[in-house]
Amino acid sequence: MFKFLWNYFKGYVIIKIVGFSIERFLNLCLNKNINIYKLEEVNDGVICRISIKDFKQLKIISKKTGCKYKIIFRYGMPFFIFKNRKRKMFFISIIFFVFLLYYFSSFIWTIQVIGNNQIDNNQILAFCEDNGLYLGAFKRKINIKNIQSDLKNNFDNISWANIRIEGTKATISISENIKKENTTQNNEPCDIIAKETGIITNIVTRTGRPLVKAKDVVQKGDILVSGELFLKEGEEIKGTYNTYSDADIKAKVEKEIKVNVPLDYYIKNYTGNKKVTYDFFAFNKRFTLKLFNNIKYQDYTIVTSRKQLKLTENFYLPFIIKKTEYKEYIPKKKTYSIDEAKLYANKLITEKIIEEIDFSSDILNKEIFYEQLENELIAIAKITLIEDIGERVPISVSYQNEGSNIENGTDETTNSQ
Repeated sequence: MFKFLWNYFKGYVIIKIVGFSIERFLNLCLNKNINIYKLEEVNDGVICRISIKDFKQLKIISKKTGCKYKIIFRYGMPFFIFKNRKRKMFFISIIFFVFLLYYFSSFIWTIQVIGNNQIDNNQILAFCEDNGLYLGAFKRKINIKNIQSDLKNNFDNISWANIRIEGTKATISISENIKKENTTQNNEPCDIIAKETGIITNIVTRTGRPLVKAKDVVQKGDILVSGELFLKEGEEIKGTYNTYSDADIKAKVEKEIKVNVPLDYYIKNYTGNKKVTYDFFAFNKRFTLKLFNNIKYQDYTIVTSRKQLKLTENFYLPFIIKKTEYKEYIPKKKTYSIDEAKLYANKLITEKIIEEIDFSSDILNKEIFYEQLENELIAIAKITLIEDIGERVPISVSYQNEGSNIENGTDETTNSQ
């Protein structure tokens, strides 16, 4: 690509060489460091390309060898300028266009955020805008290092941030921490309570005082592991101490998922009629081109698409074209058979299971019961599963009296003053 542009700006000609000593002609060109390239042999001679500067040296070589040459085609910027030398406004427009491109290249016209799953794009963009990185921002005034550091300091979920500017495009790459529980932070005193009603199948306590054991029936909200520890001297309780509870607690739980499937539903039969409007955004200002006053379709679907103009992969321009299509359709009523309704209900139940039940849970049994009403089918899935039912809730910090032998069911520590 670079070589092509270089040859275009220098200019070159395509010539045809004829005669009985073409080989000697080419050897002399080689001896004089004349660059002849893209040679192509034809019936009565050779066609090749040569730069304007080297072309001027061919006259002497032609006399020595008796070969003749003629220009077939002229190509490049010098010939273009010579051909249009009297069109002053044309060249002024080109200079202005080049200057305009250089001016546009000094600003940011598109911003991409990648790597975020927990944090919304708008939050990151709004924060960056407050710190100087926004659409239309002057690139030299953007303090990339400060914004990267501030992103990590102001968003707890961001462990790493990098901002890369290429052309007129800014790419914000971030890496997020593993999502933390909302109820308590590490080392903050807390209890573990049951978030579901069930039968304990397994409990492994690392810190805290367990209040339940395997085969115990627990209700939602019951304390399973207490963060309140006893300070004892022998059998006498001298005080209490709150700590962070940590445990794996599995329980057998029963859940119910219910879905309603209407037997009557509608599909869209598109007529092929559509109307289109265009919005043109220049420098973040909107200009609307409406080809009609209002939509006269009774039922229609709206489809929008946006395209930002760009010269290269990373050289975006501050111009966006938004296309809005209004497609007319005629709703057609259809009715599920009972078997079809059951299949659709099963699909909805599966989607809810994926959405609502943690992937680490083990499903032991699933039964689906159907109830047919006049215009709908009700499906109820009763699911038995093994899942982690522990949920941490903070407790107030307290440290009373001095003592020894902290009793937490797992470890022993001594504390003295």
